Amino acid sequence: MELKLLRAFLTVAELRHFGHAAEVLCVSQPALSKQIVALEDSLGARLFERGRHGAELTTFGAGFLPDAQSLVRDADEVLARARESSSGTRGYLRVGLGLSTLTLAPQLIAEFRRQYPKVNVTLNDLSSAEQGRRLLAGKLDVGFLRLPADSGLDAFPVLDEALALAVPQHARWKRIPANLDELNEQGFIGLARGRGPGLAAQIDRWCSEHGFVPRVTQQADDIQTVLAAVAAGVGAAFLPSRTQYLLRDARVLPLRGTAAQWQVGLAWSAERDDPVMTRFIEFVRATVKYRA
Repeated sequence: MELKLLRAFLTVAELRHFGHAAEVLCVSQPALSKQIVALEDSLGARLFERGRHGAELTTFGAGFLPDAQSLVRDADEVLARARESSSGTRGYLRVGLGLSTLTLAPQLIAEFRRQYPKVNVTLNDLSSAEQGRRLLAGKLDVGFLRLPADSGLDAFPVLDEALALAVPQHARWKRIPANLDELNEQGFIGLARGRGPGLAAQIDRWCSEHGFVPRVTQQADDIQTVLAAVAAGVGAAFLPSRTQYLLRDARVLPLRGTAAQWQVGLAWSAERDDPVMTRFIEFVRATVKYRA
């Protein structure tokens, strides 16, 4: 059953006049009459009784009217949803984020959701390496990860990051001591390498450059445990500087030098073609550019 014929029927039923309905539909009256006849033939019954003053619904036509309205309404809703999906304003988005974007990424996503409330977003707290694997496997749509991104991924920078040393609030150091071995007096809390291989490699580079070997006295499988242990005075920890916004009862000392610096960007699979993903990428690009 053609939607065009149903819309023609509903217009005549509303206006009770073929001539007026033809004007609204921008068709000739004979063409409209043919459409109604075609619909009547497909249904096997007459829909209207024509008179000198217009067109009145037959008993069958009056009974068919609610079903026709429902069919057209459902079709309009399906079409609207399809257009929203094709334009990227409706759908699903799987987002990866890591330590450096635990504060920024949720803010960006909250603003994106305010603008596009019909997009459902899932957040995944993952290392950059794991994000890269999932993006290439199609298990993530976008990821905030350490640059450069893996081959096969497109990306652009979102923020500059640097390594920092988090020490308990009562620690005597106000800045990084000239003799780094002093830091080993209390010892270090280390995030498990499998949880943050990129961070571990960054720490290794900085320590190697400064001839320092940290004495790790405790390992943790998640960043929350590391932060809690530093705040409790258990030891110090090398962390991305932006995690200072998650720290309480601790002091963050910045580390200098190129070995302590890197960029975090938004990455996605170069082969994927998804309207929601594309809209989010454009949103983040514009937002980051504006904030810069």
